[in-house]
Parts: sequence; C-alpha cells; structure tokens
Amino acid sequence: MKKILTIKNISYLLTTFFVVLNYGCAPDEDNLQEATFPNNGDVFIDTFSAGLEYAAFGDSKVTAFDVDTDVVFEGSAAMRFDIPNTTDPEGGYAGGIFTTAIGRDLTDYNVLSFYARASRGEIVDQIGFGLTFQGEVYRTQVNNLEVGTGWQQYFIPIPNAAKLTEESGMFWYAEASNNGESYQLWIDEVKFENLNTILPLSAAILEGQDQVTSATVGNQVAITGGYSTFNMPNGIEQRVESASAYFDYNSTNETVATVNDLGVVTVNGSNGVATITATLNDINAQGSLSIGMEELPPTPNVDDSDAAQVTFPVGFESTSLVYDIIGFEGAASAVEGNPSATGINPTQTVLRTTKTVGAQFFAGTLLNLDAPIDFSASEIISIKTLSPKADIPVRMALENQAIGGDSQVVLDINTTTVNEWEELLFNFTGQLDPSINYDRIILFFEFIPDLQGDGSTYYYDDLIVVGSDPVNDGGDTGGNTGDNLLSNGDFESGMVDWFGNAFNVQEDGGNSFNFANVMVAGNAFDVNLSQGLEITQGATYTLTFDASSDGNRTLIAGIGLNEAPFEAVIETVNLTTTTQTFTLTLEASTFGSSNSRVLFDMGAETGVVVIDNVSLVLN
Repeated sequence: MKKILTIKNISYLLTTFFVVLNYGCAPDEDNLQEATFPNNGDVFIDTFSAGLEYAAFGDSKVTAFDVDTDVVFEGSAAMRFDIPNTTDPEGGYAGGIFTTAIGRDLTDYNVLSFYARASRGEIVDQIGFGLTFQGEVYRTQVNNLEVGTGWQQYFIPIPNAAKLTEESGMFWYAEASNNGESYQLWIDEVKFENLNTILPLSAAILEGQDQVTSATVGNQVAITGGYSTFNMPNGIEQRVESASAYFDYNSTNETVATVNDLGVVTVNGSNGVATITATLNDINAQGSLSIGMEELPPTPNVDDSDAAQVTFPVGFESTSLVYDIIGFEGAASAVEGNPSATGINPTQTVLRTTKTVGAQFFAGTLLNLDAPIDFSASEIISIKTLSPKADIPVRMALENQAIGGDSQVVLDINTTTVNEWEELLFNFTGQLDPSINYDRIILFFEFIPDLQGDGSTYYYDDLIVVGSDPVNDGGDTGGNTGDNLLSNGDFESGMVDWFGNAFNVQEDGGNSFNFANVMVAGNAFDVNLSQGLEITQGATYTLTFDASSDGNRTLIAGIGLNEAPFEAVIETVNLTTTTQTFTLTLEASTFGSSNSRVLFDMGAETGVVVIDNVSLVLN
C-alpha cells in the first residue's frame, strides 16, 4: 500500500530562535585574510562531532531523538529516532536538523555515508544534508529510503562538492510512519567520505523537461526540479534531489534573460529567445527553460483613414471616426499631429498623453473600441511609442468594457530609446480568456508605484495584432496543450512534476492517474498532492480536474503559497464512486509568489482519492 501519511512542510517549523550579539572593534578590512573553514567530515561517530547541534522541526515530535548506547552498529553509541504514531498529539512525525554554527569545507568529499536499521521494515521519507534554519541553498536529499531490521550502509552523493566551501547543514531527516504506528530508527557512523566507487551518471533541471514561459520584463523565474543520479558501490543507480545552486547555468541570450548562481532567471527583454541550460560536474543537465519570443519583422504603419469603425488595427488617421479616448487620474490625452514623423513612424497623426504634474502613478489613457480585438491568429500586440525617457515601464491593459477591471489582463514592457519612435511588443500569449471579448485597451506610461506625474508627454500609434509566437504558443510544455499552466496534469508522464506524500501514479487500461488511499484520518493537509508554479496576486484562475473515491468523502482543492505563511484559496468538493469533473474559479486576491502551488488536501477523511486531468488556466 502506498504511504500517504504526512510529511509537514519544513521550511518554517522552528518555533524558537536565538539572537547572538557580538561586540568589538571594527575590523581592518585592508588586512583581512580569506576565511578558511574546518574540513572535518565526521558528523556522528559515537557522539556529536565538534560544534554539532540538533534541533527538531517545530511541529514534529521534538523528543523523538536520543543517543542510544544499547543498539549500535560500531563503537559505543548510535543515534536513535523514536518515530511516533501519526496521531500523536505531540507531533505526528519525527524530523530535525544537525547543524554547526561554523560552516565546514566539504570540498574534499563526494558522499555522505551512514549505517541504519529499524525495529521493523520501513520506508523513510527524507534523509539528507544541506538544510539549516537559516536557509537551504545546498539542500540535498534522497526520498523513500528502504530500511530493514538489519544494519545496512547507505550513501547520499554530494551533487557538486566544489560548491560546499562553508556548509553548516550536516544531516537532516523527516519521517512519518508507513502504517501510522510508532517504531524506532537507528543511524550510526554518519560521516562525509571520498569514495572512488561513487560515479556520477546524469543530471537534470526542471525534472528533465524542456519548458517555455512568456517574457515579462522584470519578472523572475526560479529553476527548480533539480536532481542527479549516481552509480553506487552496490551497483544501484541512486537519484539525489539536488538544490538549484549546485548547477552551473548558461543563457543563450542575456539581453532577454540572465540567470544567477542560485538558478533564478531574470527577464531583461522580450525581443528574441533565451534558453537557460545547466551543467553539473561537466555533465550536461537534461531540461531547459526558453524565455521570450521569436523576433518578428517590423510591423507596417496603420492607415485606418477609410475604416468604418474604431477597431484593430488603430492608426488614428481617420478624420471621420470618433476615437473614444479617456485620460484619467491626471493623464491629459488627445489625437494630435505626429511631433516627429521620422524613422519607423512617418504617419501624420498619433495619440498624445501628458502625465501632468502630480498625476497618480496609475494615470493612463483608455481607448474604447467598437468591436473586440481579434486574437484568433495571434495574441501579440504591437504599438509604436515616443518617450522622453528610456527604461521606464509601459503598462498595457486589456479588458471588456461591460465587465471592467475584473476582466483585465496586463503586461509591462520598458522603453529603450529617448525621443525616438520605437516598437514595443506585448505578448499576451496564453494569458487571455477566450470567453472574454477584449474591446478596451489602456496604456500607462512610467507605471512606477507612488511616482507621481512630472508633466512628461508621451506619444503612441499603430496598435495592431502581429505575427505569432512559436516559442510560447507551440513549445513543449511537458505534454500540456492550450493554456494549462501545469505539467503532467494527466499523469501520463509518470512520477514527475508533482510532489507530496499522496503522489502515486498508477495505470489501468492504458490510462494513468493519481491514486491515494488514506488509512488514518487527521488534518486535511496531512495527506497532500501539489505542483509548484507561479501565482500572480490579484489574478483569477480556473482549476479543473476529475476525481472519484471508493465511497462518499470530501476533497479540498485550490491554489496557495508553497512557503510560509502558506496562504491559500480553497474549495471543498464531494467525491463519490462516480468520476466527476470539477471546475473551480479561484482568485489569488491576497497572495502571489513564484513559489506557489496547486494543492489537493485529502487527509481529513479515510478512503481512496483518484485524481486525473488536472488543468489550471489563468483567466
């Protein structure tokens, strides 16, 4: 039976903290020498190694750890962990970290080794190193470690030891009982070693998938899903979950996107494509992230002088049409002659907007159209702008006149030139709701919170839908089609992309699905299935999925943060033995983060939960 009892999120579980104040003279920085750190590889050999301390996760059973002198592999003592009943009121699982106040230089080692045994055969959820209460830059772990009743040696390879010049996280674990009943786990002879029998085989980021995302200048995207595989001394291939910081990254186009040492990608531009790849110990990692869009040819000038109504494309050239233009919150706007009929925009008339002195930062200009914009061929809008300032954000918003702000989608693009016409491309690919007719377009210049208007005048012209986006509209997104923000929503790719102790893909009759059987009822979040993604605060999403059970029971589904304070918007649905399709509308009104998730909580009641065909769409 699949283990579906909880491992609580451990990124915020410490319930106490310590403050250390240091007093003394200011150092002479000119004479400072580069710090060196001890290279002691011992963690627990009969006792704590020098400087080692233990702290339990705050919502675990904090008394679970002790030193045992009766049951040992070698020497006089071993570590013992009393794994509690999952219903224990003092904590339904055991977990904690072994850290040192002064970091250690582990660059001479390639593996953490230890011996383990248990009072009964068990599958230990997580064991690793690189985790402290100050951070998890080099968090490393193996999942679902099988431990028997006899002593056996285990190995956790270091993904890239050259990075560990000052590591404080020596060892950590998190374990809930398979069947809910308590047992004992012993671990002994814990140490970092350098073994020539540990051989790296492969590496991956993004769970080995080639993913794509549209480019919004200024946004950041975290590279996740890193792992590496090694050939172990016993011939087994071991997968090691490897933090993003272990990898070395490369961007093919840094004018579009750069990536730092922690695997955080910053979007710098939208014209062109940047592909982010990685290596680990000179091994090319599987998986990549493509950002941006293919460069499009220059767009033609728009002549709408003979148009019968105000609709796309708009060139402000007509002398008979009435352009329904409204400036608001201190923006004064009107159709006027082109002040610089040169370069890429020699047309006669343009739209002028002045952000008057003292105007709100969100002062803008809206244009109501007589017919909705046709996005059937493309979801990219081009405009030409003339700005007295470079590198300021221009926000474009699309909405339906009747619905108003609840239908709004926005994108920000920065200007790059001063007093010269340039083309800005707003790529709305995948962000538009096909059920909404977008018949209003709004422009905000210098959209910087709390920065009032200074009287600057801006011009724009030639609003037109252009081209197509082969990167973001036609790329491989892990098997998804349409606007689904999730990967492997139909579970046909197997055990990838999702996480949680309820993650268990099964196959029946050629169809894959996620199957969990809750044996013991507790908190709803005790049994969870999740997938990480970015959630935008204020945005509305549609979550669709199929679900059933072996009886009548409930299931919680929603979206929320994957980090403290774990805020979420959720709904409870009723499951039966008949497969039902559920569609939930969820608004992230009070939270948003790149470290968010889709979540299914099912631990409040016993019984089977089957989930399939999960889709999340931005409205």
